Amino acid sequence: MKNWTRAIALTTLITVATGTVGCGYILYPERRGNAGGTIDGGTLVMDLLWLLPGIVPGVVFLIVDFSSGAMYVGGRVAMKAAPNGNVAVKLKDSAKPKHLTLQLVTAHKRVLDTKVADIGPTFHDQTVQLNVGDAGTKHEQVFLQILDGEHAPMQLPVAM
Repeated sequence: MKNWTRAIALTTLITVATGTVGCGYILYPERRGNAGGTIDGGTLVMDLLWLLPGIVPGVVFLIVDFSSGAMYVGGRVAMKAAPNGNVAVKLKDSAKPKHLTLQLVTAHKRVLDTKVADIGPTFHDQTVQLNVGDAGTKHEQVFLQILDGEHAPMQLPVAM
């Protein structure tokens, strides 16, 4: 009985360890947040190969990579910076009060600008202005990162 437990534990460990190799979410964190674009063939093939050991792992990897945007190379952008380097974000009304932190960050995690905003039933039609700064002249990939303290940070690409 003890040998079966070890065999199952070892199989699980190997599956999890090799599973991270084929997952675009882990291999390409800079792609997270892409809304579309050209599908990366290598990542797609690795995800499809996970259908061989079972339908569940393959489907899970495909869902994670497509929903996070890690499957896409050079995806569409969620917003575009104005010629003066400003990005305007219109905040939606919320029934529940929340404290949001909005940041413009580069692919190398350099923070360009940060603004804090409150949303809730008493706040309506808010717009937050963020400045890209010198990243616009360096042609760096810029992302809008939204943190609310309850969920994982959301990251959206910004076109320059």
